[in-house]
Amino acid sequence: TKITTRVGWFQKKGQSPYSIGSPCPIQITQGLTLHPTAPIILVAPPLAPYLLMDWRQHYRENLVTPDEAVSTIASGDGVTVSVNPHPNLILDALAARRNELRDVRLHLLGPHYDPGWLQPGWEDSFPITIMFYLGDVARPAHDQRYVDFQPMLLSTAMKPFDEEARQAHFVDYLVIVVSPPDDHGFCSFGAELWDKRRVAKYASRVIAEVDENQVRTYGSNYIHVSEIDRFVEHTPSALSIEAGQKLLDTLPDGEVKAELQRISPLMSGVQRQEAIPTLMRANISQVRGWARWAGWVPPPEPILKIAEYVHGLVHDGDSVQIGVGTPGVYLPGLGVFDDKKDLGWHAEMSAPGILSLVERGIVNGSRKAIHQGKAVFSGLMGSTPAEVEFAKENPLVELWDADHILDIRNIASNPNHVAINNAISIDLTGQINSETLFGGRLYNGTGGQPELHIGAVLSEGGRAITLLTSTALGGAVSKIVAQHEEGAAITIPRTFADYVITEYGVARLLGKSVRERAGALISIAHPDFRPELERAAKQLYYP
Repeated sequence: TKITTRVGWFQKKGQSPYSIGSPCPIQITQGLTLHPTAPIILVAPPLAPYLLMDWRQHYRENLVTPDEAVSTIASGDGVTVSVNPHPNLILDALAARRNELRDVRLHLLGPHYDPGWLQPGWEDSFPITIMFYLGDVARPAHDQRYVDFQPMLLSTAMKPFDEEARQAHFVDYLVIVVSPPDDHGFCSFGAELWDKRRVAKYASRVIAEVDENQVRTYGSNYIHVSEIDRFVEHTPSALSIEAGQKLLDTLPDGEVKAELQRISPLMSGVQRQEAIPTLMRANISQVRGWARWAGWVPPPEPILKIAEYVHGLVHDGDSVQIGVGTPGVYLPGLGVFDDKKDLGWHAEMSAPGILSLVERGIVNGSRKAIHQGKAVFSGLMGSTPAEVEFAKENPLVELWDADHILDIRNIASNPNHVAINNAISIDLTGQINSETLFGGRLYNGTGGQPELHIGAVLSEGGRAITLLTSTALGGAVSKIVAQHEEGAAITIPRTFADYVITEYGVARLLGKSVRERAGALISIAHPDFRPELERAAKQLYYP
């Protein structure tokens, strides 16, 4: 029986509390009777939403269609969609309201799915800001200035909300994918937690697509049913290899078709169902980039040399992180860590082969200071389907909120932390650019590189390693440059530059002067570019 009585409790999601003693509806589930003049019962979060309701009834009463789920979104609202997997049914339903909505502000983190609003002509209905990471799907829209970009660090993204709650603009809607609830009413975010649990705290409403394919892991990878306002049940079906090949036969672009036919058998059925339709709309460069990110493109010869140098800088007992990009994505598969012992893992994401190292006991976290004995992530992006299955309800693997994983203080607390990340270019003073091409053209956001790199420098015995091949565009340009072009982003300031590796060797920059840095970097540049870099160094740094 629903009654109204004198109960004071705090609303969920950071909103203002009810006045103590004011009428407040509650659900009585065990025959409890309260008199209207009974003493105040005060229940503070995080227990209030769980104690004052029957979560199963809440789920049933709020199970809706995709159209119903987005029906309350109004012009002027803000909608946040975090990193993969995307709730495609809900997003399609929202996009279908294009003609009736205006200025619904979309905040997307690394979108892998476009229901149409990344195309020209949608700006009045859905102005878009890409947060943190751009990615292949959103990059063309950003190149044409259809979308805005918000530089940010996931470790500090919630700082304004935490410290200025009264003035903060709360998220109107968060749209996510979760697993079905367990026996206690908790859903999992699946293989990708990232910032979702934290953003849900500040969202006025949370809409969730419930997908039975989403795995459960240990860590903080959960949300209670009571924290979700609308549920849409949708479990994508698996796409067989044969059905995928038939779909690809319709592609007119021969190069794209051939590459997708090659990598389609490497995907899981669900991954194929989700990825193939998107990749069929991509160009060959984007498809190859996606395949490279998944570790399905053979590494070129320079990366084999880089892997040899990295092997010499990683020692038994180190806590390790790898940025999933080129060349870093190839390192586990090239055997860089196979002969190491007692490695740890503390990173925002995985890479193909890392969870296999956990399974083999090479990564066991036994010498870590925090999360000892565990491999910790914010998401398992980069893992193979078999590795994600290994992580399912496995106490050796934990997913934690991104602001915890990427807190520089947490990273630095592990001794001998080794951060291995990739760069687009580096100048002779050690300024590292991992975000922009040709000056100011944004290629990607920072990822967790700044925090992980700086945390490694601050770690006792730690090393921050930056990887890049010496040239780009088929050898036409050097990635080691005298000075960055105007507009280039500086991802890592030169004061934190540490080890830099190309296929020509290793340069240690920490503790060196500008002249010494220039000499060290020139020594690992491509030989064809060393003379002009030497001339530039003399002109810039000598009388």
